[in-house]
Amino acid sequence: MNRNTSERHERRCLMMVESNRNCSLTRFFKKPALLLFTLTLIPAGHFYSHLPEGKVFLYFTHSEEAYGDGSTVMDAGGMIKKELEKEGVQAELDRTDVIQKLLEQNIPYGRAYEKSREILIPVILSHRQPVTLLDIHRDAVGPSVSTVTIHDKPYARIAFVIGQDQPGYKKNLEFAQLMVSELESASPGLTRGIILKSGAETNGVFNQDLSGHSLLLEFGGVDNTAEEIGRSARAFSKAYADYLNGETKR
Repeated sequence: MNRNTSERHERRCLMMVESNRNCSLTRFFKKPALLLFTLTLIPAGHFYSHLPEGKVFLYFTHSEEAYGDGSTVMDAGGMIKKELEKEGVQAELDRTDVIQKLLEQNIPYGRAYEKSREILIPVILSHRQPVTLLDIHRDAVGPSVSTVTIHDKPYARIAFVIGQDQPGYKKNLEFAQLMVSELESASPGLTRGIILKSGAETNGVFNQDLSGHSLLLEFGGVDNTAEEIGRSARAFSKAYADYLNGETKR
């Protein structure tokens, strides 16, 4: 599917629900090097609701990123899903190999976020209330940056990446700030904080225009292990559950 066909397909899919869904219209321009124009119908509340409905959708734009022991970001996502469910949070894991699809369709690596967007559109349209979207990545940093010792055990550190090249980024930034606060309160040093990205050298959107509860998570680095990722998955899931419970009580 070429770029123009993909855009038309997205618009048709979204317009099919316009007649029976309460939708808001978000329209913005992206960088010329990527998609010049995106028209997206988002169910009302995905940016303006204070609290997600509690469901988490995990996916992998850079699906083949791996760790030092051979485990991958998909393994990390599976651990997060398992730990979220232990906390009573409904979670769905999409194992689409986005990078393999790019190769099969001869699409440049730089358009990976356009391909993962095709996964997200049906998810967004099937929920009237916002769903938390987690795009799990592995950063290209070494252990001095990616690993921290907490209670005498090594953990993979987590960075929160927010794209500023879309109008609703402040809602995602607020969500990231709350999650960092929850994590740092329970496990000081576990996060690498929030990384803001914009401009011609990066994507700058990361599909975060689809939901005000969308995060790109850099889960560890090249030398982390599944065991370290598992500890961080437990900590993240507990923090997310605490976030939900705290927001409900406010």
